[in-house]
Amino acid sequence: MSSRGQQIGSAAPVCVSCRDCALKPICLPAHLPGEEARALEAAVERGRQVLPGVTLVRAGEPMAALLVVRSGSAKRYSVTLEGTEQVHGFVLPGEAVGLEGFASGRYTCEVSALEPLSYCRVPMRKLEQLLERLPGLRREILRLLGQALDEAQRLRGELAQSDARGRVAHFLADLSERLARRGLSPTEFRLSMSRADIARHLGLTLETVSRALSTFKREGWLRVRARDISVLRPEALAALGGGCA
Repeated sequence: MSSRGQQIGSAAPVCVSCRDCALKPICLPAHLPGEEARALEAAVERGRQVLPGVTLVRAGEPMAALLVVRSGSAKRYSVTLEGTEQVHGFVLPGEAVGLEGFASGRYTCEVSALEPLSYCRVPMRKLEQLLERLPGLRREILRLLGQALDEAQRLRGELAQSDARGRVAHFLADLSERLARRGLSPTEFRLSMSRADIARHLGLTLETVSRALSTFKREGWLRVRARDISVLRPEALAALGGGCA
């Protein structure tokens, strides 16, 4: 935690069990019957930790496991043939890494840690065995895949219809709502991603993102000190950003 706001990904301890984890209400086992949740927990490898900048999965590699972030945060991105980085999204505690690999059996983008990060891992061999015999787990994986597709389509639509200020407002309002679901403060937090990453994610320039943040600060919606954010007018951000909670 920073002196002015909590780090985005500060969440559960590394080695606690699924049933004792603070992320249990939003993590993969949350919607499973008790017997299926216990079977999945037995297959989980815990206690893995990486430093900022370490790559969790690489585009094009075979899908070896499904990962779930336990603490910290990461970014999902790809690099074009011209060498331009495109940021597809940011992964918070309780969210899965590598879901897109179910389609082709290979990861389709890079995922790297933005800060010290811990994660749980379910090897594909074990996961495939569980999917064959646990109908609840199959439904949950399908739900996560559908949710990921819906969020990607929604983001494309919102970016197409919003101006630059609206895109930045939507990003902050959405991030605030995701933090609230994790029991973290939705109004006081420290951004783990750089402004350049935010710009690549929103299809804007670094200068445009910085101007938008300066405008929100001047209008009294935010306090901004480097990466420390205090949301003072969440309803204003939500309205400009298209109705995020």
